[in-house]
Amino acid sequence: MLFPLNELAILALATTAYAHNGGDSCNENTKPMQIRLAYAGSHGMSVSWNTNQQLKEPTVSWGSSHGRLSKSASSKTSITYQSSSTWNNHVTINGLNPDTKYYYMPMCGNQTYSFTTSRKAGSKDPYKFAMVGDMGTFGPDGLSTTVGKGAANPLQPGDKTTIQSLSSLQSTYDFIWHGLSPFLPRFD
Repeated sequence: MLFPLNELAILALATTAYAHNGGDSCNENTKPMQIRLAYAGSHGMSVSWNTNQQLKEPTVSWGSSHGRLSKSASSKTSITYQSSSTWNNHVTINGLNPDTKYYYMPMCGNQTYSFTTSRKAGSKDPYKFAMVGDMGTFGPDGLSTTVGKGAANPLQPGDKTTIQSLSSLQSTYDFIWHGLSPFLPRFD
């Protein structure tokens, strides 16, 4: 069977990425969803994602170019809680350079993503960020078109969700701040 060059690269990455996954095999239940990032100082990045099955050793393949994810980071953190239908997997990549773009793929994924690490502590360069207090109307398994008693304005077919709006503007900000901090003013 012949594959276009980009599919061959993905197949090669898959072989490398999952060689260190602690015996987890990739299937429909280990496919990553709801991928999230958090700065881990100026030399690290935490990657979290959900799966429908617990992972023995969550692993993230990463590198400095899109087609070469030759490094990996792993953890033993794959947790859930009683009412959740998914497992939260968490890996921190350390030893990165500040203010540098990297590429990554959570295990069992088929898409390469990117992030830029935080600037050095003390940098005077300003950040541009989007702040979100309400991610939109969601049900137990994602987007919902209905709202609870007393709520108004359910999304209509074709309406943009908060995430879709943020995605369309992604090039205009450095990161998203989700939720309110006790140190930020409230806008009631």
